[in-house]
Amino acid sequence: MNIRLLAKRNIQGNAQRYLAYFFSIVLSVSIFFIYASFIFHPDVVHANIPGGQLISRGLIAAEIVISIFSVFFIAYSNAAFIQPRKKEFGLLTLLGMSKSQLRKLIYLEQTMVSLISILIGVGLGFLFSKLFLMAVSWLLAVEQPISFVFVPEAFVYTIVGFVLLFQLLSLLSLFHIGNAEVVDLLKDKQKPKKTPFVSKWLIALSAVCLSVSYYLACTMSMNNSYIRVMPILFFVLIGTYFLFSQSIVALCSRLYRKKKSLYGGTNLITQTNLIFNIKDYSRLFFLTSIITAVILTAAGTLFMFSADLKKQGINNIPQSIGWVENDASIYSIIEPSAVEKALKEDGFKILYKVNMTGLPITHMLPHMRTGESNENRSLLISESDYNNVAALRKIDPVKLSGKEALYVFPYGGLDYQFVQKGEQKELHYGKQTIQVTMIGQRNQSIVAPIKSATTLMVVDDQLYHELTADVPLKEKVRVRGYEIRDWEESMETSSKIEKMSNNPDHQLQTRAPIYQEMKQGSLLILFIGLFVSLLFFIVQGSMMYLRVFTNLEDKKIQIHALHRLGLTKKEIRQILSEEIRILFFAPFLIGMIHAIIAYVALSNLLGSNLFVYSAMVIGTYFLFQLLYYQVTKKMYERAVINSIK
Repeated sequence: MNIRLLAKRNIQGNAQRYLAYFFSIVLSVSIFFIYASFIFHPDVVHANIPGGQLISRGLIAAEIVISIFSVFFIAYSNAAFIQPRKKEFGLLTLLGMSKSQLRKLIYLEQTMVSLISILIGVGLGFLFSKLFLMAVSWLLAVEQPISFVFVPEAFVYTIVGFVLLFQLLSLLSLFHIGNAEVVDLLKDKQKPKKTPFVSKWLIALSAVCLSVSYYLACTMSMNNSYIRVMPILFFVLIGTYFLFSQSIVALCSRLYRKKKSLYGGTNLITQTNLIFNIKDYSRLFFLTSIITAVILTAAGTLFMFSADLKKQGINNIPQSIGWVENDASIYSIIEPSAVEKALKEDGFKILYKVNMTGLPITHMLPHMRTGESNENRSLLISESDYNNVAALRKIDPVKLSGKEALYVFPYGGLDYQFVQKGEQKELHYGKQTIQVTMIGQRNQSIVAPIKSATTLMVVDDQLYHELTADVPLKEKVRVRGYEIRDWEESMETSSKIEKMSNNPDHQLQTRAPIYQEMKQGSLLILFIGLFVSLLFFIVQGSMMYLRVFTNLEDKKIQIHALHRLGLTKKEIRQILSEEIRILFFAPFLIGMIHAIIAYVALSNLLGSNLFVYSAMVIGTYFLFQLLYYQVTKKMYERAVINSIK
């Protein structure tokens, strides 16, 4: 028997404990390798793939996330493997193994597992990279599928990177065990556990931090989102940590004092185990709840944005085809008859047309960030013209009288108020100036937001005619638009119309190409994000699996003693199920609440009701979590109950 053979047999003997850890590392390495294969693919490096560079940047960001996450997971797992084996290490030391030999044994075990994981992960990554390239080719809609080639850089970066990562973390973990005395190693399990300390101040701090973070998230808008993200993250982390380390402990202590429920059924054993292990559980609960929140928020955001993309396209680009003529007396961009002919030839039905003229004006508006007043351009239009188009787009009409005016900003996601109700504003056209009273602002476009028609100033019909009566048509601006049925399928027609137009200043806008480009990009991001979310989910489940099986031997001893005292196997299964259920679903509940608050913030930013989408994401995640729980429970129950003689 030598140290190398002993390390090998230790791995074989702890195979069940290593299973989830091994699977998670293999998945991490596989995804990292697949992404690296695309990043260093010759066609991507030489920009032969349209959109390849953009995806490459997204994958590089994903690689960084995977690397950082792997550091925390491997460090946690190494500590989880070492802690329950201290008695074993103490016995080996007592039998004559030196500290250097003990370190070598632990190092060899972790190195063997890491090398096998890396090799299998790289092999699976290489095997499935062809499928990944095929999927990316389909999403990018390239004429020729991306070729499958051998990418040496992917092998080098993946193997060298993960080997160095494992070696560094393995060496760090050796200091945790190498300096311990033999008596400490042997008696580590026998140390009595104290009732965890609870501070009312820390409980209050947890409640305050979570309340502040939820308030900031629920009241977040587009113009202040960049300021609030970091404070929200900070308060959520602090609040969640003390929620599990203090508030949950206080709740368990309170339940423990209720003797009537405590002595009912198997509650005495379950609650006693929980309260004396809650300090150990709190760190796991904190990590897994944050991971759950990250998974639900990231996957939900990507899914919701993709699902809500069509609505966002219709809101931000009011008509399928729209353009602005700087000279309302002629058609210099494109003739309407040419547009109608192209639509008719390709079989698209016109739902409605827009033909509106307005007067380009200037006025002063505050800058979004500095608040300083700056000159801005808008298109002055009449109340009737606005209401006619608003009715076609199912937008509430506006009612004005006298010298009242409404300011229309085209982007609904930005809720910054450029004008205030009752504010007096001067509108300028040439040397002519008129003062109006603002009735407010609407963040919803009705015509193509192009050049001078990007923002609108709506006034009463009589006032509009008084201002424009002597203005020649050539000094006015004309806005044209066509809304068609099945506009998503009008890519070729839109391209044809764009080629027919004289559009040097980008004064013609077609919705379908922009929508398809955004859809393509969002699908790619969703595709990449789902891989990372899957990895996070597997790693989170692995952390729970490790926590369950690292204390397997202690649990067997406890259950064996309880069985001898008269507990039936049915009651034992109930105890085990309740303990594992708490591990899996307490963090899920808190993570779900965090994610719901994030969904509320996202709904406010997008101006959409995303309840159905969020319910679908949470429901899908819950089903996966339930499946993981059932598998872990069955394996754990079998391992414990089979030990009962």
